[in-house]
Amino acid sequence: MPLRVNPNRMELLRLRKRLVLARRGHKLLEDKLEGLIQRFLQESKDYRAFREEVESQFLSFLALGTYARTRIREDFWHLISETSNGRTTLRERVEKRMNIPVSVLFIEEFSPPVYSLVETPTVLDELVKKWKELLEKIVELANKERYLIALAMEIERTKRRVNALEYKLIPQLEETIKFISTKLEELERSNFFRLLRLKE
Repeated sequence: MPLRVNPNRMELLRLRKRLVLARRGHKLLEDKLEGLIQRFLQESKDYRAFREEVESQFLSFLALGTYARTRIREDFWHLISETSNGRTTLRERVEKRMNIPVSVLFIEEFSPPVYSLVETPTVLDELVKKWKELLEKIVELANKERYLIALAMEIERTKRRVNALEYKLIPQLEETIKFISTKLEELERSNFFRLLRLKE
């Protein structure tokens, strides 16, 4: 369906310029979409590999935790759990990656639990160290996931814009240009025949 415009030469020139811009914009958006999809595929591959690494590290942390539990007396374990004042603070900031705003988490503060070094086995120190490393990896994994979600949303937005140009605006402009050109040709023909009659 053509756009509702006055069929004159000025409008025809304006629409032709608009069509050139729409086609250029469509090409740029298609290139952007292709780049985003390639980036998404690469990032999702990296994410899967990193997730497997984190899961493996989590299992070894659980195994170490089970071993540490066997090395510490029941009553002392409960005492450590209730009195230790370990603290972790997470914060959030927005970063731009590939010109896409992404909400990123980071560890602002990590205070390990306080316990007696004399009365506890060294395996507890190892457990706290492993927990800190695991926590950093979990936060990094969450950030990778957030970036993938942001990329997927940007791909969807860009795809909608590409389709709007390809299937709606560009065909409408082409149809309107054709309609105006036909009208102007008809007008020229009728003027030509009018002039011929006047000459006669």
